[in-house]
Amino acid sequence: MENNENRSVNFLRGVPAQEALEKLVPAIAKGYETAVLKYGTDVLQYGHFTGFMPLRELIGSRHGVDPGRVVAGNGGLEVISLFFKSLPRQSLILVEAASYDRVLIDAMRYGHVPVGVALTSSGVALDRFEELVKKFRPKAFYGIPFHQNPTGITYSRDNRKEVERICRENDMFCIWDVCYENLRYDGNTNDTVDISEWGPVVTSSFTKTITPGTKCGYIIVPKKYVAALSQVVANTRINPNLPTQAFIADFIQSGHFDDYLKYLCALYRPRMAALNHALNANFPGGLSCVVTGGFFATLTLPNVLRENETDFIEAAQKNGVSIASAWDAVAPDLRDDLQKKGLYIRLTFPACKPENIELGISRLKETAKLFNIKG
Repeated sequence: MENNENRSVNFLRGVPAQEALEKLVPAIAKGYETAVLKYGTDVLQYGHFTGFMPLRELIGSRHGVDPGRVVAGNGGLEVISLFFKSLPRQSLILVEAASYDRVLIDAMRYGHVPVGVALTSSGVALDRFEELVKKFRPKAFYGIPFHQNPTGITYSRDNRKEVERICRENDMFCIWDVCYENLRYDGNTNDTVDISEWGPVVTSSFTKTITPGTKCGYIIVPKKYVAALSQVVANTRINPNLPTQAFIADFIQSGHFDDYLKYLCALYRPRMAALNHALNANFPGGLSCVVTGGFFATLTLPNVLRENETDFIEAAQKNGVSIASAWDAVAPDLRDDLQKKGLYIRLTFPACKPENIELGISRLKETAKLFNIKG
């Protein structure tokens, strides 16, 4: 066994545990063969630009919507990107104060303007949200309601419903990214987002619940918006990875997907517990919330300001802990103010064993002492 002195801990990338991927190898090898033999040339030919219909039907059934409203693509980020591409350029999009960094970057690449709204332990700050809606008349709001990336916050149902009401009454899209909904490890179950004819728009991915390599995600839009989004999809790519979508359809239909989710939740539960314990012991009051699932938590280190941020990250690296600032995850209009409060880091835990999580956080505390940061 590697001793603590030589062991390094990587909190950087939100990747699934290696054990989880290894467990899937036989099922995936057999699943792709089954899918190709079952569906034949349907998954080898051009076409199906909004996704493989058997998978769309299964997704529609799980969400209680017409499969015609479902677009399945090559990962969650792709379908979100296609949706942003469908909006008028320079649309104003409300986002959480800290959100999925690649979505923020992608929105700006299409010329959109993200404006941040503060988060509380139960969702967005509703008064501020409504104020920003009235002031800017945004085209859309993008939020991650379950085990939010990067903070770990889960919205209360009341908060989520209020956000939807405000969006609906102001004729703006409410986009919920529910990719972590099924990844709750505390023994409880998240309540599902209700989708009506109006919306909300719901997007998700199988990246964390199956594997990143399969690259499959989906988005559900109002029926009246299907044609507009479908045209953008058709003009961007002809079809997604159909053998992968056929495999996932078979994986869900066979019951293996639900069984695998149970396995993941059991695997990640002690890792989540280790993260909560280590952060509360070493940085009491530093957590945005008690982490109950997902892949991430955030921590602010108040004495690490812009002028010594690089020094701290390098010192942590020398102490065997890999971290990075999470400024790309912060809404651009809120970044300067947050940087004045200290270094903001995102910690990911599912790929780390419990003992490594405890070790990494304790080393982070040791490094913090060098910079006079109190826990």
